[in-house]
Amino acid sequence: MKLNAQGTNQAPEEACDFGDEQKFWDRWGWMVAGVWIIFLVFPILDLLVEDYPLPTRIIGLSLVVLFAAIYLGAYAKYSWIVGQGGTDQRRAHVYFLMLCAIIVIGVPVTGLTVMGLFPFITSYAAFLLTKKWTITTYATVLVACFALPVYFGKFTDAIFLIGLNIVLMVVYVITVAAITRSTDAERIRADFLVVAEQERVARDVHDGIGHSLTALNLKAQLALRLMDEKQYQQARGELVQLSELAVDALDSVRTTVQGLNRQDLEVELAELQHACNDNNLEFTVAGTAEQIPLQHRSHVAWILREAVTNVLRHAHASTVVLHIEPGQVSIDDDGDGCQANSPGHGIRGMQERARQFGANCTVGSSRLGGTSVQVVFDAKEAR
Repeated sequence: MKLNAQGTNQAPEEACDFGDEQKFWDRWGWMVAGVWIIFLVFPILDLLVEDYPLPTRIIGLSLVVLFAAIYLGAYAKYSWIVGQGGTDQRRAHVYFLMLCAIIVIGVPVTGLTVMGLFPFITSYAAFLLTKKWTITTYATVLVACFALPVYFGKFTDAIFLIGLNIVLMVVYVITVAAITRSTDAERIRADFLVVAEQERVARDVHDGIGHSLTALNLKAQLALRLMDEKQYQQARGELVQLSELAVDALDSVRTTVQGLNRQDLEVELAELQHACNDNNLEFTVAGTAEQIPLQHRSHVAWILREAVTNVLRHAHASTVVLHIEPGQVSIDDDGDGCQANSPGHGIRGMQERARQFGANCTVGSSRLGGTSVQVVFDAKEAR
């Protein structure tokens, strides 16, 4: 991204002050998975206590460790989706299928021991995947809970694991319902705050701008009447006051607009896509607007608009890639790259906007060869 003196980029990154505030699920959602790791004690104890050959123990324990690593890693990446109705992202499905593959591989190696892993895939489906995947997973696990003991001829020995899996599936459903209800309540509260803000703006328009326009009209009529009566000096005095009132009215408008200036991130992304298409610029988005906390979306939309505008004006780029993740947003282009000049109005504007919601905004070289603009919401994730 090449920016001149009116919007100049720079080689070193420019950092802003930021805050530590972050939503609970963005930071601690992985603990939903961590709590259930305790149930891995059943397959581990079985592999250690039962009379398995040494190679079987090693393979079995290795599969359990790999299973736990994939499980916790997936939750760490997608904890933001808990209570949001699940995700359809391909990588989340890949992690889930990897967990299922480990279980399938473990059946001929450890037999019924793999039933101790069933609670993890039902948890994964219930908390992170959509309802369709959850229902399919639950149905498959229920069938497997009864089919495997019958196949191995150890139904009595597996009664505890069967009961444990059924109870945990019910617990997961109740927990997800409670989290979803809490999330919905938060959305309702956010909508209420938006309505309250709209009512505030309406009051500002009525009380401030409406009053100013009324005063302007009265002064203009008085000045016209004085001019008709050839009292030009008095008319000039009224026009001076009219000009002063106009300045006050403009200040009132600016104040109101500052309170009204809210962009919808999804709409902004669509508009940026359209603008790039019109300028033969490939625009790719990885992630969704829902991954950005609701209170940050307006600010992020403004920053993205400024960044893409700079690319269109100065970068001579052919590709723009936008990455949206929980906690951060980055936009990269393959244009002319950073220039070793002082930051211009565009960069300073993005950084000042980032400060308003406690974020860290940096501008530097892009992996695509051009410029990268990164906004991080969490201080611990800042570079």
